[in-house]
Amino acid sequence: MTNPIKKIVEMDAPTYENSTTVSKLANVPLHLWDQVKIALQARMNVGLGGNAGMGKSQLFADVQSLFGNNASYVLGRNDLDIKSLYREMDFSGLKDAMEKGGKVSERSLTDITSEISKPLIVVEEINRCVEIVQNQLFNIFEGFIELNGKRYSLGGTELKTFKDFGGKEWHQNVAYSVGVWSANFGNGQYTGTVSMDKAMKERSHLIIDVDNFTPGYDNPQDLDRILMGAEGEVRLKYQDEPIDRTKDFVDAFTYLKQKAKTPNVEELSQEMLLFRYLVLGLDYIPCTAADNSKRKMKEVWPSKAEEDSIGSGDDLMIYRMVKPASIRSAQTIMGYARSMREYIKAKNPKAKPTVLESVVESFKLIGAYSGIIENPQRITENFVGNPYLAANEVGKILKRRLNDKSDLIAAIAHYKGANEPLPKNVLDDCKGEFKCWR
Repeated sequence: MTNPIKKIVEMDAPTYENSTTVSKLANVPLHLWDQVKIALQARMNVGLGGNAGMGKSQLFADVQSLFGNNASYVLGRNDLDIKSLYREMDFSGLKDAMEKGGKVSERSLTDITSEISKPLIVVEEINRCVEIVQNQLFNIFEGFIELNGKRYSLGGTELKTFKDFGGKEWHQNVAYSVGVWSANFGNGQYTGTVSMDKAMKERSHLIIDVDNFTPGYDNPQDLDRILMGAEGEVRLKYQDEPIDRTKDFVDAFTYLKQKAKTPNVEELSQEMLLFRYLVLGLDYIPCTAADNSKRKMKEVWPSKAEEDSIGSGDDLMIYRMVKPASIRSAQTIMGYARSMREYIKAKNPKAKPTVLESVVESFKLIGAYSGIIENPQRITENFVGNPYLAANEVGKILKRRLNDKSDLIAAIAHYKGANEPLPKNVLDDCKGEFKCWR
């Protein structure tokens, strides 16, 4: 069976130009276009932030072409309410139903929403929308809407059959629905914007500040191609009759879904340990009054860690700047890491991306804006106010710490794989931030 991710790798951007390296895995460079496709094949939402006029809209126009321009488009604004949102997204039946109020039955709403099917939702300047609209947009990204406390699925269902290691079959809906959004962060120059809370940022899965990866940074010829390709016009270029590749993304997502159910056993053992580490290991802090837990320090972390001078060297950054990942953030990091590995292997069959390396690279991108990197004062003083630079440095520290425990990881994986209890010498090594591996 041909790996469906190869088709994703081969999809070029029709217009967008940017060869600046965002990350590197198994010595294979990944650019912004690659990162967006890696997220989309895993059915993950993508947010792009940064200053205006740097190519976000053109990138999204190119993304729309991958879905045959079959996308709902929304331009964020302050006065956009839910009814106006449905009108802009051409959810006319839903808007009419809402205006009828209580006269519409749940069955009628179910029938109406099942007919609404768009694989891609594009929202520009999402931070101009009020919170209630932002929340409904993220619901739509995930393939449902919420009315009067009840969920209604959009577009019906598309069931696929999967098998586990024992051959047991189960069915799951793989109906494809994702959202991509942009926001102009700037330096306080944009008025009428609304902040996104932590929960919204987590639901976005991947957020990239494109100012960190400007076209031309690695190769100034990017700018030459952009100027020549503009043909004298300062307008977005849309594809008039693009090929709809939605099925290719559904196939890639289905492939990743099956991989998640029947993974490489050795990789799975490492993934489980790293998942524990993100949620529990990063929670560790040597503070007995708080039961050695950042979470239990509540609002006094990280200020209390600073006040008590907890940690030095690498420990200082981990104890005072890194918040433990939520289960949802950790799942996103692990899922994106797996999607990266499969993309790299499809792009270069000789490459051998490791679980640890992919998780660290995933952490650098996702951790920056998911609320894991905290302590604004240190980010300002040590990293010129740039969360990505802070996450990049933290990622390097985590890689060193976890590499130092490679023998322990291998030993635990061996005993777990053999379904044997961990011996005392291994248990004794699982202490401090690594106690979660017991």
